[in-house]
Amino acid sequence: MSLIRVGKVVLNRLIENGYEAYFVGGMVRDRLLGRDIYDIDITTSAKPDVVIGLFEKTIQTGIKHGTVTVMIEGIPVEVTTFRVEEAYEDFRRPSEVRFTSSLIEDLKRRDFTVNAIAESIDGTLEDPFHGLKDLSNRQIKAVGEAKERFIEDPLRMLRGLRFMSKLGFELEDETSKAIGEVGALIEHISKERIKKEIEGMVSGEFSLKAFNLLIHTPLCDSITYFKELKRYSSSNLARLEEGVELFALIGLTVEEMEDYLKAWPFSNVEKRMIKAIRECYDKQLPPQYIQYKYKEDLALHYHRIQNVLKQSVEKFELRELPITDRKELAIEVADIIQCINHPKGPWLSQLLEALEFEVVMGTLENEVVSLRNYIQQLGEGYEIKK
Repeated sequence: MSLIRVGKVVLNRLIENGYEAYFVGGMVRDRLLGRDIYDIDITTSAKPDVVIGLFEKTIQTGIKHGTVTVMIEGIPVEVTTFRVEEAYEDFRRPSEVRFTSSLIEDLKRRDFTVNAIAESIDGTLEDPFHGLKDLSNRQIKAVGEAKERFIEDPLRMLRGLRFMSKLGFELEDETSKAIGEVGALIEHISKERIKKEIEGMVSGEFSLKAFNLLIHTPLCDSITYFKELKRYSSSNLARLEEGVELFALIGLTVEEMEDYLKAWPFSNVEKRMIKAIRECYDKQLPPQYIQYKYKEDLALHYHRIQNVLKQSVEKFELRELPITDRKELAIEVADIIQCINHPKGPWLSQLLEALEFEVVMGTLENEVVSLRNYIQQLGEGYEIKK
């Protein structure tokens, strides 16, 4: 069953029982733009306990704020009661949520006009804040007073940038001006929430517009370590395609890498990748050796970062390597020890890495005689750490 058909099952059930119910939010916006939808959001006059009683399987996702997830054939449908939000007390959550019977009051609390359009089961649109006009004008405009919306939840400023990047829209003048006035409030938002929005912004098809606005507003000064991005203000940061690439780019110039990695909620995989990219940069490792040592994914990430640094548009190409693993070296550890005439120690790993580098770079043939000759030429001059 398609998402829309599943959504209409939920709408029908609510309407048949005497309640108002509409599709709402990003799914309506994306359908109007002819874009694919990936989730279903419904707003209704039915209170949470009623919604729970009307459907066989529900999850109390955020019942305090009126949200219940209805499961239909394994597909989640988020159903939220019409609500009014009082003053925000922590730059994220309203101090009080009151249920209301008014759809317009519910739409009034939303962030941007293009997300404040409701669609009835027959396709009729409810658009009290002229979101359709803004869709037509390809602009992101706050509902009501932009400054108020951003003070309520400063993350909305980054959401606006993410929508710019995703949709290719411009920020409406007053909305953009408000970011310039209250952008510093982003420092009150958790790194987890900021990171998620930044990742969405970077992956957007039109990220260059969003990057330019980010760098030239107080947002850049107020997000931890993001001042580092100002050195790239003349570069095309849109050549980055994944959030980890942006964070790795920032990591190229931080003085204390460990402090930087602790400042953000990076996964262990992301931490290793950011550190490896910094090593590649500091040592100026050649592309083929990066591909060998860190494999294809990291080589691609590093290539995109290099395109930003060099202001180039070089195409990424995987190279055919003479070896893909240390085990493929045509010499045994025992042979190496015999050539050097020294017991095993840390020097062995260093020498193996040197062999790998020369073979991968094509300056040394991966053939046992050539490898032995290379090792013997190093002789006693090789730095052995006992």
